[in-house]
Amino acid sequence: MKRVLILLTALTLAAAACSSDDGGSDTSAAGLGGGEGSVDIADLAFSPDILTVAVGTTVTWENSDGLPHTSTSDDEVWDSGTLESGGEFSFTFEEAGTFGYFCEIHPSMNGSVVVEG
Repeated sequence: MKRVLILLTALTLAAAACSSDDGGSDTSAAGLGGGEGSVDIADLAFSPDILTVAVGTTVTWENSDGLPHTSTSDDEVWDSGTLESGGEFSFTFEEAGTFGYFCEIHPSMNGSVVVEG
């Protein structure tokens, strides 16, 4: 009986380690000290709409949609200009905070980057 409990515990832990959390749109990228993160633009939306990264991370927005879009900071920290289909824009986040952004062409599209220090 003890072996069965140990085996069941091991299988449960293994399954938990392999599963992913699809319950929300908040996606973390990069470990401490920066790295890279990405946001896909498709179907008139930013995906993920909330991206959490570390200070020093470079985030790249890629337009996979058939329409032009922008990634424009709410606080004028960055502006990609118009990104045609297949276009990319990158910005490196050097300080902690929450940075909202939107598409100037389609203002109902918005997202945010949460930068943790």
